[in-house]
Amino acid sequence: MIFLISCNKKESKENLEQLYQKFNGNYELISSISKHAVDLNMDGRASTDLLSENPMLSESRLGIRILENDYHYFEEMWPMVSSQVRRDEVYDPNKVYSTYALSYDSYYNMSTCLFNNDYTSIQLLRDVQKDSVNTLISIESIIIEANEVIKVTAVRKLYTIEGWHTCQIESRYKRYTIIS
Repeated sequence: MIFLISCNKKESKENLEQLYQKFNGNYELISSISKHAVDLNMDGRASTDLLSENPMLSESRLGIRILENDYHYFEEMWPMVSSQVRRDEVYDPNKVYSTYALSYDSYYNMSTCLFNNDYTSIQLLRDVQKDSVNTLISIESIIIEANEVIKVTAVRKLYTIEGWHTCQIESRYKRYTIIS
């Protein structure tokens, strides 16, 4: 998911350097918890721990780039299911699907947003793009926590053993590189 962060005042060169040191870089997913238990891997056991339900989520990433022109770049990549079963059809574990396959594609979203004044959260300035493929419904909050961790609370559509479900998900990402 890609976001552009726009500051509402001119950033000084010193402040840009501080922002760069504090936020610029790539972030890996360290946890993803759903408000309600879901069965994404269709093994008959639902869980709120989405990383245990879908190992592809370990490929989710955030990227933040602090730029000199008062605009900053924020992206989140989230894998979404793409399967041979029609999107409106419920998966039936007792049925044989001759062409059924569960696979994932990476998906990015774009929006403008800004840091709050004390740099503890990021606010979206426009809604998430809605289309027939996007499984992200909304970003509820983006909170900057201690130790280079960013918490993203989102509402997403997840494909489960019972079909599509809308879930609130709290995901945490930790910075692992500083990009120059």
